[in-house]
Amino acid sequence: MDELNRKKNIPKYLAISDKLQEEIKHKYRSGDRLPSEADLCSRFNANRYVVRQALARLVQLGLIRSSQGIGYFINEKPIDIRYTMTPITQYSEIIRQAGRKPGAELLSQQLLIPSRDVAEALCLSQGQQAYKLEILRYADGVRLTYSVSWLPEYIFPDFSAHTEGFSSLYDIFKTVYGIHPLRMRSTLRAIYPTASEALHLQISPSTPLLQIESMVCDEQNRHVEYTVAKYRGDLCMVSIQFQ
Repeated sequence: MDELNRKKNIPKYLAISDKLQEEIKHKYRSGDRLPSEADLCSRFNANRYVVRQALARLVQLGLIRSSQGIGYFINEKPIDIRYTMTPITQYSEIIRQAGRKPGAELLSQQLLIPSRDVAEALCLSQGQQAYKLEILRYADGVRLTYSVSWLPEYIFPDFSAHTEGFSSLYDIFKTVYGIHPLRMRSTLRAIYPTASEALHLQISPSTPLLQIESMVCDEQNRHVEYTVAKYRGDLCMVSIQFQ
């Protein structure tokens, strides 16, 4: 009997992939070998093309790897980060507390007049400029999150003069400008990456991301940062701490 009968409403290769993904999580360990294509064809009552589609999807998700002429093997999960959000959350500290080495790369920085939505979020008047920063953040050398942050120029004058050797945005806030950031609010959403984001994070376009849109203020309640960060959903779990 086909054990996937209950999943008739989705393509069979997806049903097979979902079943194997569940087993990889609970049954297999890193380095274990999956059953052969022939065994999977027999088990799921599927032809070889369908089984190969299912396996290809697992390869795209980074869960397995193919060894030509030998078979498919379970990949080791590079990292598993629990990212706890609090009013004073700082990426570098969260990663260190997880026993990992944080890293950051400033991909680009521009000074420009932001869109109306960003200007309203930062409480900017018409014509006021803001710095737009594209930042790639790492944990143990693994690309974990891609983010775009906006900073008001009047609060961070000459910001670009302080980004050489960039490693932490909030370190610049504190050491250069004397600002201790506080998260006001965050909105979470599950998304898939754009082609550009997938390229930055070196992932498949089918890898889910967790988007966190945040508004950050300082001790004077000024809106100092509006940011949209996109975390790899396969490597990062986000929790919220209320106290």
